Amino acid sequence: MKTIELICTNNGQKAPADVLRKSDKILEVAIKGTDVPIKLFKKSPIDKIYVGRYAGLEFTSTGE
Repeated sequence: MKTIELICTNNGQKAPADVLRKSDKILEVAIKGTDVPIKLFKKSPIDKIYVGRYAGLEFTSTGE
């Protein structure tokens, strides 16, 4: 399973996350050690950053 870096924009913390599903507009991940899926989205396929929210926090990732 591919691992990417997930960044919380609220507090700047970074965490490794396993990629569950990835397309040109959706990235679904689970932070290492958890089974909770977090969905991140791009507004368009040409955007470079996926953005998503979970538990009142905003997360970003390039998907790489």
